[in-house]
Amino acid sequence: MPSRLVDRIRSYEYISRLVQQAIDVWPEHASFLMKSLVGHSDSDCALLDRLSKNIVLLAGDSLSEYLGSYRWMCGVFNDEQIYFVRNKKYRYASFAEVNDRVYSNKIFMQKYMEGLLVSQLFWQNHAKSYIFHSNFVRGLPPGFRYLEIGPGHGLYLATVASEDGCISAEAWDISAESLAQTESSIRRMGVSKPVLLMQRDVQAIPKDQVLDKYEVIVISEVLEHLEQPDLVLRNLKSLLSPKGTILINFPINSPAPDHIFLLESLEAVQNLVEKAGLNIEVATCFPATGYSLERAMSIQATVSCAIIAGA
Repeated sequence: MPSRLVDRIRSYEYISRLVQQAIDVWPEHASFLMKSLVGHSDSDCALLDRLSKNIVLLAGDSLSEYLGSYRWMCGVFNDEQIYFVRNKKYRYASFAEVNDRVYSNKIFMQKYMEGLLVSQLFWQNHAKSYIFHSNFVRGLPPGFRYLEIGPGHGLYLATVASEDGCISAEAWDISAESLAQTESSIRRMGVSKPVLLMQRDVQAIPKDQVLDKYEVIVISEVLEHLEQPDLVLRNLKSLLSPKGTILINFPINSPAPDHIFLLESLEAVQNLVEKAGLNIEVATCFPATGYSLERAMSIQATVSCAIIAGA
């Protein structure tokens, strides 16, 4: 490990702490972590150090267990990657299958959410997606109402709800375990304003039900879990205020135990968004750790596609 890189990591208290404890749990993962972290600028590392502080805060006394869940999750994802390469498709194609195997499985979901929380720092595409989201929120005008679909571990929601410019925050998820972890994140991060958590399926909004409008909607790494992501985007468009903004993160070529809708290019994601009647303002990509965008696309490695769109 280059000494200059080690010194750089050590200069960030919480990144250094997470990396060192991860290496203690999983020594063979050290080179991957170094490859991931070297791809960030100093200004981004400062933001990621604050992210790392929140990961440590949310894990509490169970940080070693969270790191163990991360290692377990990497193994699960590796199995799905092997299946994807061999079969050129995701393992499951229906929401019912993954709901039974993943979302309704409390033990699986707990470890999955813990592992995903840690991956926000350790996977370069996740870290860059977090930076993109943070910069997006920083640029919002004050007084916005925020809705997040599929909050997962709750980190994004709790971070936004802590912002002075956010006047209300709400999240929908079908998983009771995800909502429980989100509630814990909100409490651990000391969010003072009320946050509404609802166990609701965004695919099944009643046509005759009048719902609130939101200035900001975020749906990050959710659409690939659904059979009809186009329907969901149209539903969310109907919930945007006239000048509202939606942030969409859709990973392509991204096999996972609960991913069922495969897209293979940024252009395909953009087409999906535009067909829902949304107007794209920003579109960008973040390839998985160790890949250039060109290399990732050529071998169908995972790429996170981030889009900001308006109604």
